[in-house]
Amino acid sequence: MAVCRPFAKNSGRTRCKCRAELHAFRPDISEFAFPRSTLIQGAILCAICLLATLAWRRLTSKVSAIRLETNGEISLLYPVDQTFVLAKILPGATVHPWLTVVRLKTDEKPPWALMLTVDSLKAVDFRRLRVFLRWRADFNRLNDDV
Repeated sequence: MAVCRPFAKNSGRTRCKCRAELHAFRPDISEFAFPRSTLIQGAILCAICLLATLAWRRLTSKVSAIRLETNGEISLLYPVDQTFVLAKILPGATVHPWLTVVRLKTDEKPPWALMLTVDSLKAVDFRRLRVFLRWRADFNRLNDDV
């Protein structure tokens, strides 16, 4: 056991003679960080990059514009096409003052969820969409459990 003695008589600091011994027992951080071969590290890094790319592609916008029709329908403008496509609102929409989730389906594309938060568009436009979904769109049936 190492003996530690104070620097000065009234000083609260202590000096330990065995500092070099303690440093020898402390493992290097790189030993615990990722103790694998370079080939495995490279494969895992490639997998992480692939998953990050796929996640980034899923975060990109699928629709560039939404048009709310007076008859209660929604039209979507895809970035590739420059024409509006009619979309059907599926049951199970959630409309809150801070979050709106609507499931939409077009004839050409599979169903997908439109998730909007308060800060994702202008406050007036967000309110218009919420009012439209609550009063104009017929997305909940009479005995719907959602």
